[in-house]
Amino acid sequence: MVEKRKKTSQNAVVSGARQAALEILSQLFRRPEDATPLPVILARAGASLDGREAARLSELTYGVLRRHAALDAALAGFLKKPEALSFQVRMLLRLGAYEILFMDGVPARATVNELVNLARRRFGQGLGGLVNGVLRAVDRESETLRRAAREKETLLEQGGLGAEGMAEASSLPLWLISLWTEQYGVGQASRFAANALAHPAPCWRVNMAKAGGGTLVERWVERGYVPVGKGGFSSQGLERNRPEEESERDALASLERQGDLTRQGATSQLAVEYLASWIRAEKTLADAPLWDACCGRGGKTTALLEKGVHVALASEPASFRLEELKSALERLGLPQPQLRCSPAQEGDAPFPLILLDVPCSGTGTLARNAELRLRLSPERLAEAVRLQADILHHAWDKLLPGGALFYVTCALNREENEGQIARFLEGREDVRLEEERAFLPVFPGQDALFLAILRKEA
Repeated sequence: MVEKRKKTSQNAVVSGARQAALEILSQLFRRPEDATPLPVILARAGASLDGREAARLSELTYGVLRRHAALDAALAGFLKKPEALSFQVRMLLRLGAYEILFMDGVPARATVNELVNLARRRFGQGLGGLVNGVLRAVDRESETLRRAAREKETLLEQGGLGAEGMAEASSLPLWLISLWTEQYGVGQASRFAANALAHPAPCWRVNMAKAGGGTLVERWVERGYVPVGKGGFSSQGLERNRPEEESERDALASLERQGDLTRQGATSQLAVEYLASWIRAEKTLADAPLWDACCGRGGKTTALLEKGVHVALASEPASFRLEELKSALERLGLPQPQLRCSPAQEGDAPFPLILLDVPCSGTGTLARNAELRLRLSPERLAEAVRLQADILHHAWDKLLPGGALFYVTCALNREENEGQIARFLEGREDVRLEEERAFLPVFPGQDALFLAILRKEA
């Protein structure tokens, strides 16, 4: 009988999502220096899964990344020597604790059974028994643990935690919490950390260059979606009231394929809307050509083109990103600017308008890019500051007199934002700072952006 039970556990079915999540999380925590974007990793792993399992894989991976420190704190009460366990066993326990405590609609019994089977298959009967005991204990105490987590998150939102408590509640590095506290104060640092915990709701930008754009926004707002600026909408709040119906998801996907919609975060939409309005209001620059010198995949490039801004050149050093931009331009039916595969520092033609959405630490995107928790470091922030300065100085030399340069980051770090601009202004007589502004999240989990507008004296 013993041998029969062992054979059964070895052959027990374990969902592909749970197995893939364990592998992905183990790789991310072991090799955080691997810069492959998490969506790319998930797309590769989820290619062989059905839609439901792929969604579960995404939820498990992002969930554990956003709450790994809080999960460790919850598990500590059921482990005598957690440091004695192997790396993968601890990761498996995090997965189980996250499912039990934070995922709705998943029976705890199913979670425990599958992860125990996976533990027995990978690590043997003894550790399978440990995983079984710990996860069942987490399930028994789940209400108490959930209540404690909710209370700590409420304190985080209210600024009622010290730096170490903030770091644990948000699973962010203590050095980053300390940096935010020093630069922005305890209250703002707490809000930044709380925002990094949120799951960002999808947002769509309507292609207003096509007929019927305004009507399309109205149609989705009538269905309960929240308007974003003058040309977008978000599913924010739908998860609490009702899930998006499958027919709605199919309709949105169809509209994207037809070029009527583009997925873009609310903060980015509002920042681009502001930029386009600023350009149109400047009579000498309203129709001037713009160089998007750090275009990436082209989210801001296409948004500006939809709003009638004359983007004449878009450059990016990664060819695959330019291919994505080219596909987006074709899908949206937009005029195609010149595309150049090169770093921003290699531009040689002068322009009256230059957009620098510079490479940055990404500390304003931690909810969306949860893996940055593992990849950020003080050294990475310092490297970003140096690269930004190099790009800014080069682009300024290419800006025509009377022109405007738009400096943008998605960083919550004054050294990359106000400090960078202040250093650039020192000793220069040909520059005027028009304004600096922060675009903070309008919905939980959305990005934060910084914008500075610089004018070159004629």
